[in-house]
Amino acid sequence: MAGDGPTLAVLDGVEPAKRQPNLLFGALRWHDVDVTDPAVALSWLAAHPDAALDLMRARRTQTNEVARCATLLPVLALLPPPLALVEVGASSGLCLLYDAWRYHYTGPGIDHRVGVTDSPVELPCVVDADVPLPATVPAIVWRVGLDLAPVDARDPDARRWLGCLVWPEHHDRAQRLAAALDVAAAVAPTITAGDLVDDLAAVLDRAPAEATVVVLHSATLAYVDPDRRAAFVDLLARRGVHRLGAEAPGVLPFDLPGGLEAGGAVGDRFVVSLDDRPLALAQPHGRSLTWLPG
Repeated sequence: MAGDGPTLAVLDGVEPAKRQPNLLFGALRWHDVDVTDPAVALSWLAAHPDAALDLMRARRTQTNEVARCATLLPVLALLPPPLALVEVGASSGLCLLYDAWRYHYTGPGIDHRVGVTDSPVELPCVVDADVPLPATVPAIVWRVGLDLAPVDARDPDARRWLGCLVWPEHHDRAQRLAAALDVAAAVAPTITAGDLVDDLAAVLDRAPAEATVVVLHSATLAYVDPDRRAAFVDLLARRGVHRLGAEAPGVLPFDLPGGLEAGGAVGDRFVVSLDDRPLALAQPHGRSLTWLPG
């Protein structure tokens, strides 16, 4: 598609921030277009540009990958409980419900399970020996999501859109998403409409004073311009609350140990960071976690 002139002309019809591959492919899948067949997808888009554009203007990339909880839980468990969680870019809130899933960590000599033993959702994650695996999921006494357009897990159209954003060959992710949305529909976590800078302070004001406050973000800041990212980080520093995130390399200005970034060893993995310190590398969909040296 990147080399197809008519497709690029269609994308000129949306604002630059929405010219995202996942948003375009999600719009095609919403219209039941076979995105695994390039000729079919290109032909349909050329014939129905307005159908794709209308959806791209109305929707957002709000992939809610619950398996990322498995890569953030070991870091979350390092903080003193009880915890109060705020997730920015929360979508339907799946990554607020750490205490609703069962986790299975494996690796050389590792077979570690933690979480709700009868949860309908298991999150498998391959780890190395240095990852500090938690004995329990820490107590969470308060949680709120913040999103520009909150997703209601009880809404069939909203659920279908989240499914369209899952890559078609990732059948395990699609099945896990459906099961996790069933849990979220029953739990109904609080997701507030708002911006991660302009509206975050008001959310933090509501957090219980006796809890350790943690602001979470995963694959969120890449959709925010650099000035707003800096304002977000500065706000949390001024408020004295923790920030736990998983973002692509370069999204935040970290110096990774051992020249990892320069040497290309990071690959397509996310950097898991606590406050201003990078701690681990995670496969973007939560499949693996590697602890960084130092």
